[in-house]
Amino acid sequence: MDEETFAETLLREEQVAVEPGSAFGAGGEGFVRCSYATAYEKIEEALHRMERFMSRHG
Repeated sequence: MDEETFAETLLREEQVAVEPGSAFGAGGEGFVRCSYATAYEKIEEALHRMERFMSRHG
């Protein structure tokens, strides 16, 4: 799936927000960006949710 579909589906299914890399220019196409400006525990939870998401959509 492309980065925009990935970001939208991840948000809908796991309530984790990432930004499509293409929002930052052509070099970001095919990637997503994450912000780590939160508590460590929340980052860990988001990574667990992303892992669960990837195991379904791999």
